[in-house]
Amino acid sequence: MIYTNVSRGLFEKDKLNYAFLITTSIARDAKKIDETVWNLLLRGPSVFSPEEKKAMLASPDSILIPPLQWDTLYSAELRS
Repeated sequence: MIYTNVSRGLFEKDKLNYAFLITTSIARDAKKIDETVWNLLLRGPSVFSPEEKKAMLASPDSILIPPLQWDTLYSAELRS
């Protein structure tokens, strides 16, 4: 009921974002989405310490997986 009432005041392009926020809020409250993963989604990869950077493996294919995406994957693995 709340979704319907709020959606009436939104543009069509914003309704999907609103639905996503409601869905993820419910899933986070039910502990179905880990807070570390949620923070990674919102903020991107964290800054690595020199030791972490040194231990980091190189991307297997720098064209298919660019450096930023590789850092994000590595950060997700490291923080989980």
